Amino acid sequence: MTPSRVLHELEELAARIGLTVRAEPFGSGLLSGRGGLCWVRGRPLVVMDATLPVADRIAVLAGALARFDLDAVYVPPLVRARIEGLRAPFPRPTPRVPRPRPGLARTRPG
Repeated sequence: MTPSRVLHELEELAARIGLTVRAEPFGSGLLSGRGGLCWVRGRPLVVMDATLPVADRIAVLAGALARFDLDAVYVPPLVRARIEGLRAPFPRPTPRVPRPRPGLARTRPG
């Protein structure tokens, strides 16, 4: 599968799960980097630099898609492998033990 075909498949997958993808020029000095996933008004959005080569666009979009549960969606095997390769294992959250705030006395109800 050609890189442009992989990008096309990723873009179609994003559209099917409701993920908006936008390519914007980052050269204005306001934005830097390659792009990535963000949330605007509760909706997921991928913004990437319009000048990125296809391989970098694939990496940005596949990295964003790796954050979503895609088990119920058909994804071509090659594209799924690309996404799964970028899926980061999420560490289990460590339980937070509340600490007493300094200066406050702790008493038991009488």
